[in-house]
Amino acid sequence: MKDSLLNTALNKPKYRKPKEQLKSNNIALLLEKRKMTQSELSDLSNITPQHLSRIIHNQRKCISLPTAFKISRAFKLPVEEVFIY
Repeated sequence: MKDSLLNTALNKPKYRKPKEQLKSNNIALLLEKRKMTQSELSDLSNITPQHLSRIIHNQRKCISLPTAFKISRAFKLPVEEVFIY
């Protein structure tokens, strides 16, 4: 019985958040334009400064849609104006 439960748990497909492949983003430009720091954006979007830095410097080409929406919401702009797909 235990073995069958363990096998079921191990073979169960994990849910993954949908992700978008990015070409680039306008975050650095928007930060400069609004005289905002990465730290302020981090606080507004509730994304860690480290993760945000990787996104800004294009070290993350795939980010989850909720993350993209958090950042665009912080700028009060549509996702299409913040990210280049």
